[in-house]
Order: sequence, then structure tokens, then C-alpha cells
Amino acid sequence: MPDIPSNTRYINLNQCYSIKWNLSGTYSQPLSAVKCSEVILYNNTGSDISFKAGNSEMANPALITEFTIKNGQQFTVMGITNSNQLSCIGTGTLYGRAHYYSSTPQVRQ
Repeated sequence: MPDIPSNTRYINLNQCYSIKWNLSGTYSQPLSAVKCSEVILYNNTGSDISFKAGNSEMANPALITEFTIKNGQQFTVMGITNSNQLSCIGTGTLYGRAHYYSSTPQVRQ
């Protein structure tokens, strides 16, 4: 293990954002699109919601599997690159937490 000078500083490249959906009974994307590796959806809408995850390269988005999250439950979606790859349907306000984890080593200064 190399010696690390005492004045070395590390920069955290990871980013986290809170996002939300205003659901009105049709599939919709979050109000803001952010770069992310995963999104945790917190369903406190008062009813079950469903979501689909995909990207613009999908030949037919209608064929994407739909997942349901029961009211009061949470679900983590991994393997995406932007929060706008999630479309949710239901009613109420849905909140999520988007995380971007860089696979790049921490920068040493």
C-alpha cells in the first residue's frame, strides 16, 4: 500500500437528487431528468402505482415489463443512466431518490 501524504484531499464524485412525479392516471416521466445509476421509488401516494423502465433505444416501449409498487412500499431500479428512463402511472405525488455512483476512482489532490 502506498503512503498517502497527510495533505491529500479526496473529492466525492457520487451525486444524489430527490425527484418527483405528479401522477394523473397516465404514464409520465419525472418533473426533472437527472443523470443516475439507480432510483429508489417511495410509494406513499395512497394507492398502488406501476412503472416501466427503458430507454430511447427500445424498439417497442409497449413491450417493456410493467412493475407494480404497493402503497407504502419502495422499489429500487438499477442499471439506468437517467431518471427520465422511468415512466410511472397512478394518481398522486410520487417521490424518488436518484443516485449516481461513479466507477471512476476518487480524485486525489
